[in-house]
Amino acid sequence: MGWTTPKTWSSEPLTSIDLNTYMRDNQNHLKDRLDSSAVKSVNGTRNIRTTSTIFVDVDEENLALDLTTHGGDVLLGFTGSVLNTDTAGMMNINVAVDGVDYVADDGIVRNNPGVGDNNRYKPLTFVMMIPGLAPGAHTFKLRWKVSYGNSATMNVIKLHPQFWAKEI
Repeated sequence: MGWTTPKTWSSEPLTSIDLNTYMRDNQNHLKDRLDSSAVKSVNGTRNIRTTSTIFVDVDEENLALDLTTHGGDVLLGFTGSVLNTDTAGMMNINVAVDGVDYVADDGIVRNNPGVGDNNRYKPLTFVMMIPGLAPGAHTFKLRWKVSYGNSATMNVIKLHPQFWAKEI
């Protein structure tokens, strides 16, 4: 059920069909949008690791979200912790929307450990908005890559990353 543009009333009688269309159905539409969300947390016995220098899925099962939207804006968020092995190495995070990386170059977040701070887990978090997403079923996947010679590890044993999507 979609949104129906409210009627401009004149002197015609109010009917139950009008009330159902403009009051009940539009309120249900707004409520459905508020209820439309997806979230996944990762609990594992092995941390997730990559050495890929091109964007790949972090975990195509546990950090992938399916969300059916009514059309409009979607908020995405992630929180977790990552470790880089190289002090000069970069680790980039991106999101794929329906199989296409949302940001084409180096993603939306970069983690650079800096001198003396490699091999330590550091918090990584982001919130981003995907504006004007068409109505329908969508898949959001968390993706990552590292610079050449680096590796990145996401802690899922003791710290449990969370990836979420919410239609707004």
